Formats: sequence, C-alpha cells, structure tokens
Amino acid sequence: MRRLAAVIAAVSAALAGPALADQAKTRGNLEITSDDGQFSAELGGRIHFDAYLFDDDIEDPVSTSEFRRTRITLSGHAYSWKYKLEQDFAAGNTQAGFRDVYLSHEFFGGSITIGQFKVYRGMEELTSSNELTEMERPFASATGLYEGRQFQQGIGWHNHWQCTTAGAMVYNLRNAAGPRNEGLGAAARFTWAPFNSEWSTVHLGISASREDANRDSDEIEAVANYAGRRGPSQLIALTPGDAGFFFGDYGDQEFYLGNPGGHFDSVGVELAATYGPLYAQAEYAYAKFDGDYAVSQQTFDNWFDRYPNCDPYFGCFIGDQDVRSWYVMGSWMITGEHKPYNGKKGVFKSAKPRSEWGAWELTARYDTIENRDIPDLQANSTIVGVNYYHNPRVRFMLNLVFGDDDFTDDKTKQLAIRAQMSW
Repeated sequence: MRRLAAVIAAVSAALAGPALADQAKTRGNLEITSDDGQFSAELGGRIHFDAYLFDDDIEDPVSTSEFRRTRITLSGHAYSWKYKLEQDFAAGNTQAGFRDVYLSHEFFGGSITIGQFKVYRGMEELTSSNELTEMERPFASATGLYEGRQFQQGIGWHNHWQCTTAGAMVYNLRNAAGPRNEGLGAAARFTWAPFNSEWSTVHLGISASREDANRDSDEIEAVANYAGRRGPSQLIALTPGDAGFFFGDYGDQEFYLGNPGGHFDSVGVELAATYGPLYAQAEYAYAKFDGDYAVSQQTFDNWFDRYPNCDPYFGCFIGDQDVRSWYVMGSWMITGEHKPYNGKKGVFKSAKPRSEWGAWELTARYDTIENRDIPDLQANSTIVGVNYYHNPRVRFMLNLVFGDDDFTDDKTKQLAIRAQMSW
C-alpha cells in the first residue's frame, strides 16, 4: 500500500511539475506564459446587449433586443510571432463570426500582419467597439461608406513613432464568410498628434483606399442605416461586382450595359481633440463608385425604395457616383474624467471612472452621407446620448437617434440602450 501511494505521488509530481512552471497573470484578464517565455495565451472577450425602440414614420422597423456582440478573443505569441483569434458568436455562424484572425511579426521597425483584420482607414473605423462614443459608427465607416467591408483578408504593415502612425495594406475583397473572388483592394492611413499631453490632445489624420471588383466579387455598396441599427436603411451607391453573379439575381441581363466588375476609390481626413473633460471629433470622406450600367425600373425601386421615371427600353442608367460623407461628434465627461489618446493606433480610448460611483458622459453627433449624382439621394442622422461608466470594464449607453432620409422622406426615430462588458 505504501509502495502504491509512493508511485501515485511520484506520477502526480511529474505531471504537475511542468504546469506549475508556467506563469499565470491575472491583472485585468487571464494570461498564461510558458516558463521559458516563448509561448503565451491571453483570454479576452466582450458582451454588448442592445435594445431598440422605434418611432416609425414611412418605414415600419421592428422594436427588439439582441446581442450586438458576444466575442471571445485568444491572443499571445509563439516565439517571435504574435497571433490573435477572435470569434463573434452573435454573427450567426463560425465564418461570419471571424473578426481579427491573424499572425504578426516585427518588420522594419513596425509590425507586419497576415490574415483577416481591419482595413487601415478612418479614425472611427479603427476605434474598438468597446471605446465608441456612440453605439454605432458613423456613415464614414464600414457602417455606411464601406458597407460590410471592415474586416478583410490580406497583408499589412503598421508602425508608430512618438506622435505619428503609418499603416498600409493590400487585401482580397472578401472576409471569411464572403465568396471566393479575385477582387483586390489597397488602403493606407497616416496620423499625427502635433500636441499630446496628459489632459489635452490634437489629432490629425488622412487615409485613402482603392478596391477593384473582379470575378465572383460581391457588389461594392454604400448603405446608410439612418435611424440606428435594425432600423430602415437607404442604399446610397453601388458598383457592380461580377456581372453573372450579381445581375443574375435580378433577372436584368437585358438591361445590363456595362462591363463586369468595377472599382471604388476613397479618401478621408480626420480631426479630433480633447481638452480636459471635453472631446470633439470629425471626419470627412469622399468616394467614387464606378458605374456605367443600367437596371430595370423594378430593380431600381427594390434597391433605392423609390420608383423612378426610366426609359422602358433601356432601363435606369447609373453612371459613376460621387459620394460624400462627414460627421461632427462631441462629448463632455460631466464627472471630470478625460479620454486618453492611444498613440500606437492613432485613436482615442474611453475614459476611466475616478471614483467608485462611476463616470457620466453626455454625447452628440450629426452625421450625413450623399450621392451627388442621383438627385435627393441623401440621408442624415442626429444622435444625442448619455454614457455611464460603472467601472473600467462595464458601461451602459443610451442613444436617441433622429433619422432623416431625404430620398424617401422617412423620418424614423430610435431609442437604443446598451449594457456592455469587456475583459
């Protein structure tokens, strides 16, 4: 019996020895590092639970609730390579839920990233959803001008030097859930913070991108959800992807006059500043959507929600479309906190409460997007809100959204509420 006990003790010690050599850190999250420092794994995540109540006008959206985001994130390093694997379980299926999924390595003073990650364009676009001032991003982002093209598969390089950042990438026009296609895109962003102190910062930025649709590419769209998420949406512009893939869905082959594929170009400028508890941010983006195609009156109405006067034989012709979008946003931390600046990414982070009673923030934003080549095709959104930071990881948000679709004259309003936790 003693011999059996000795054997069990020896085996237990042998199994436990290597595990005890690894180091676990629990400051703010859970991180495990091997005893030689060559491997690490850090577990993170976020839960965003939303509720929407609509005051409908012409459109009739459904007031509802949903899990906006439910993500688990695993990140760390293996020798000199870093990795990140993030899955959003609110997306519906595994591939649609892929967010940041990549490998990265130091390269020429910065880091090179390979896999799926955010395209380097726009300040609000690159701000984490945990740090957003309003519940949804403005039209000058993948919520509008770059509809559905926030995370793309490709390779990019990014670096920062004291008060500046620079990044560039090339990518395929697909994410993990999208169809395999031969479309290609490229984007670059540069930022500069000429003044950055503990309690005040001035930020300037510029970005540009180009996307070329090709075989099996989806259409390239700009869409405005002008009354908040789950509310009515307005198609602003469209460049067709593969002709057979896209126009076959609408039975409009007899009206199609253009060539397969098309391209999209954009440029954006950024301006943001903090002064103590006050914060202001603005972006302007210009984009050109390649056109030169025609569709039937019925298809035009399906797309844009308004029946036009088109030629009965040649349909509705849509040429190149110039789209402009801009917004102005501000906030006031009425409890005196300050939004810190993330100099590595060129974005601002959420304020952290200074007391055990939490922090309060008043917010407002005016947002607009317009297609200059289709008369009256413009949508606007005005938001007033309040955020309560219970602690650095838990936040509650309330947004009152006043939507305005000039094209259809719809003026739906939304009351949106969020409970949010991240770790």
